[in-house]
Amino acid sequence: MVRSLVRFLSSTMLVSVALVAMPVAAPAQEAQATDLHFNTSITQVYGSPYPLTGRLDLQVFPAGHLRGYYHTSYYKLFIPVVGGRDGDYIWLDIGPSSVDLGLGAGPEGRLYIVGTMNADGSFSGQVFPQQAASLAATTIAQEFPSPQPTSNDQYIIKGTPVGDSAPTPAP
Repeated sequence: MVRSLVRFLSSTMLVSVALVAMPVAAPAQEAQATDLHFNTSITQVYGSPYPLTGRLDLQVFPAGHLRGYYHTSYYKLFIPVVGGRDGDYIWLDIGPSSVDLGLGAGPEGRLYIVGTMNADGSFSGQVFPQQAASLAATTIAQEFPSPQPTSNDQYIIKGTPVGDSAPTPAP
């Protein structure tokens, strides 16, 4: 009787240790992200004489989550990006940003992007500017009026792949 109780407890302990050790190994495999780097341009659907250009540096994880940074060509700030990818379908939230992202998504605004990845590694999609609702942004908008996007404004983004991440600007 004592032997069977010892065997039962030892086998239970062995199985418990094995189950506890398994989840530790799984995240190490998922942590392997793919780095993607794009030069981007945002234009109005029917053309724009001066597209808004920037740089998008992303890490895409096997589960489909992505994170990274967006750098506008004129401010060079590291603006956070989060989103996801499912096959060729991609969606991104750029921001919030402390500066105007160029489409009326002023301080604390963000850009929401929905698009598709192409066979050559590039992507294209639609941009939805989202203005933050804050008292400071309302005050700034009243003091310095600028054209804001309307429901008729439609923007598209195109990203072409580049080799590596953007260099950090010198101080």
